[in-house]
Amino acid sequence: MEKNMKKGDRSQATSNKNVVDENEDQEYDENEECDLDTERDFSFGTEDEFEEDFFEPPLSAAPSTPISMHKYPMKLKHTESGNILTVHHTIKNVEQQLRIRIGACCFNEMSNKLVVIDRRGNIYIFDFVSKRYWRLSVRVPQVKLVHASPLHHNEYIVGNELGHVFLLDVEKSLLNRSNEVGNASIDQISWGNRLQSTSASNTLVRFGPAAVLLNLRTLQVSHQLEFNQSRYTLKFAGYMPNSDQFFTCFTNDSIHVWSTHTLETVLIAQPIKARDRKLRLLRPDKSIPEIVLRGKDDEDSTFEDDLTFDCQEQHFADGKLLNYSFSPNGNKLCFSTLDGYLLLLSTASLELDKLYRLSDFIIKQMVLLPQPKDRILFAITARGMAIMLDLEQTDHKLIVQRSNAVSVSVSRDGKLLSVLSKSGEVNVWSTCRLYNSLQVQTQCITQLRAVLKQPKLPYHFSGSMNCELRQLLKRDRLRAILGEYGCYPEKYRFIIWSSLLELPSNGAQYQALLKLGQPAIVRQKARALKIKSDAQRRAVIKVWSCLAHWCKVFGYVDFMPHLVFPFIKQMPKNGLVVFELVVTLLLNHLQLGFEFHPMPPDNYLAMCENLLQLQDEQLSKFYQTLDVKPKDYAWSLLTNGFAEVLEEHQWLVLWDNIVTEQPYFVVFVVVAYNLLHREVILRLPDKEAVLWFFHEQNPTDVAKWMLRSRKLMSKCDPNVHAQRFIPPFASIPKGVYPKFLNYPIDWIEQQEEQTEALVKQHQEIDVRIRNLELEELQIIDRLENGLKQEEHARRLKEMEKLYQDTIQREEERIACHRKMLLMYQLEVRQRKSEIISKLNETEHRRIELEMEKEIDQLMHSVERERRRQNQEMLFAEDEIRNQEMELLAQRYYAQSAEAPLAQKYYDNIQKMCRERDKLQQHLREMTMEKLQRPMPSTNPLRKEPHLIEIERSILEIQREFTDLIGSDSSK
Repeated sequence: MEKNMKKGDRSQATSNKNVVDENEDQEYDENEECDLDTERDFSFGTEDEFEEDFFEPPLSAAPSTPISMHKYPMKLKHTESGNILTVHHTIKNVEQQLRIRIGACCFNEMSNKLVVIDRRGNIYIFDFVSKRYWRLSVRVPQVKLVHASPLHHNEYIVGNELGHVFLLDVEKSLLNRSNEVGNASIDQISWGNRLQSTSASNTLVRFGPAAVLLNLRTLQVSHQLEFNQSRYTLKFAGYMPNSDQFFTCFTNDSIHVWSTHTLETVLIAQPIKARDRKLRLLRPDKSIPEIVLRGKDDEDSTFEDDLTFDCQEQHFADGKLLNYSFSPNGNKLCFSTLDGYLLLLSTASLELDKLYRLSDFIIKQMVLLPQPKDRILFAITARGMAIMLDLEQTDHKLIVQRSNAVSVSVSRDGKLLSVLSKSGEVNVWSTCRLYNSLQVQTQCITQLRAVLKQPKLPYHFSGSMNCELRQLLKRDRLRAILGEYGCYPEKYRFIIWSSLLELPSNGAQYQALLKLGQPAIVRQKARALKIKSDAQRRAVIKVWSCLAHWCKVFGYVDFMPHLVFPFIKQMPKNGLVVFELVVTLLLNHLQLGFEFHPMPPDNYLAMCENLLQLQDEQLSKFYQTLDVKPKDYAWSLLTNGFAEVLEEHQWLVLWDNIVTEQPYFVVFVVVAYNLLHREVILRLPDKEAVLWFFHEQNPTDVAKWMLRSRKLMSKCDPNVHAQRFIPPFASIPKGVYPKFLNYPIDWIEQQEEQTEALVKQHQEIDVRIRNLELEELQIIDRLENGLKQEEHARRLKEMEKLYQDTIQREEERIACHRKMLLMYQLEVRQRKSEIISKLNETEHRRIELEMEKEIDQLMHSVERERRRQNQEMLFAEDEIRNQEMELLAQRYYAQSAEAPLAQKYYDNIQKMCRERDKLQQHLREMTMEKLQRPMPSTNPLRKEPHLIEIERSILEIQREFTDLIGSDSSK
């Protein structure tokens, strides 16, 4: 059902593939238009539908005045799958439709609203109670995550890729507060239990390898958590539930619990080491629970192992812990690992409680449901698959979304689940319906196993299915299952197909075809076959070769490997089933497809063209205008079995319906596909775009497609009904493969004759070429011999000339050397005479120096002798003076009692004065003589030390006499 809105007709435009480029997201058109189909999916309305002028305030600006917001009605889906809402933002331009990717989404605390923010910063609110949606007047660009604030029910905390954190009020359409907390993309935001405090650090924000503590009310950073990044870096950081403590996980897989008050470590744990220790101590008779997406017997499944992921997305140096999630009651901490394990730790002690082994997938993100008993886990695998797991019954699992899932979140009450896709849409699921689907699927598989009396049925089987099994898998029962669930159980799909198509499993005949090897035409065409997996490539060539031996025309059909490959991809190790399945399809569903080979089957395509013209004349005229033929919009789908336009799960569901219905049902499937996408096709600009549309995946609702196909088949005019031209289904008989004859046999024979003629011509040409090559070799040998001789003579002449030039150069060099030798000899003689003269001069100087040295030594010896004599004379004088002093003293003592000293010693004193005068005169003369004598080695102005002493002694004697005289006169 389509709904009319203000700007006209809007139709469904969902897609799981078209993603707008980042550069396109930055350019925003206020007049863009978007699609809305409220029953199937939901997309945002046009910008013009909102009557207010929307603006984007600066990040640092104060909160602006709230603007009244117009709210639009919406409807929720009522499907058994549980998908109640699909949100995407698709812009209708003139040329094409652009998908604006969703950046983040979350539920509010009351679990009754969904907040969606796209990459351009537009914020939309979806109210599940009032069934209305509206857009806010503010924008937050480059949003990375959004969480409902625990402080106010209408506030949300938003983090973007620029390191900004915002507080958003959705009721008033205001940015209450903002702050730049870092310079990298915000990865995590969590808070503790002290939310009412205006000063406490109650929020932890992580951006890359750094983290900060801030207050949720003020958004002011209080602490910058810095770690030593030389050995390991920060990987996770978040608050523990209902606690003031937060934990950090580093790239060495160590978990540290910190106190908010002291910022010190209170607990350290190593979950990977604890897991390894538990595995080592595990007893042989016990095993850990194992979770498998595919059964253990699914050897032929081409389900690509989830463990083989891109190393650029996850580095091995980052440790083994990939993601974490707390249980809703906060008593469990769940970790997923890089090597395929699921760890459940106690938040109180961080000890390992439970351990699960993930066999064929890896969990990149997960969340636990609060009910029932924290046992249901929603997760995103490394390949983008959204799954639902039961941790108590590990065999119970449900695939919610097959691909492109990026993140998953659950509402606070656990009733709603949102899955954000890489294609730019958000799917909201009812967890109750998903849980019911899980229980129904489990019961169905249990009953089917009980009926088949097998615990697990593999995809591959040998021998024909017995009559009892065929009675159980009747077409009416299977059609009822298909109508109830939309597809067959994944485990037993190919068994059901084999039962519906009544495959005989002719093993001996198939082996006989295999022994014939590869036909020449298949070997030639297989060289251009490009398939990644070598095993799948070999399996395709093997089945193709058997088809070519069974009917020659299929060896010349270029699209045959493209038709075989999707079935080989599902069963790579069971070529017999694939061969018989393809043979059955060729004998029934495509029996009219090779009537005019190698031309397209005009009769077959005419049925599609007539049916399309009756159902949609406008689309048919559009094809005629662009010269688009049925081979472009119909045959291109059939030649690859719809594999190019569908993803794996959709393709399997499609073929569940095709093998259940009659062979002519394929014609209505092709026409219904064109009608389902008519709105998109009619807006394509040219023929090239139309042709490309049928070779790429497009958003397709398979259930709606099949419903449309059956409606066409039931209401089709009998005159143009495909049932008139395609006979009823006929299975392959047991023990033989009937020949396929509905092709131009003459053309094949002519091709074979031409091929044989071409082979003979090629052989003759090869023989002639070989002979010409031999002749050429002989001529080359002769030429080589003649050239060798000529070259040898030329080389001899060149060598002779070279030798002559060398000899001449040597003679010139020798003559030059002789001239240089004569010059050297003359120079040596000159230098020799100079050296001899210098040696003579040196000898004379040496002799003179020796004579001067001897004279100096003689003078020094004479001077020493004179000094010695002077000293002896001074000693003698001192001795005489001492004797005289003693005599004077004796006389003084003898005469002191009789007469005055002045009279008694007057004569003696006068005599001593005279002697003194003489002595001073003698000393002056000696001093003058000393000064007049030249002293070569001493300074003439400097007195001898002994003369100074003599003068000093004389001065003392004079003082003594002066004192004596003074004392006598006083008496």
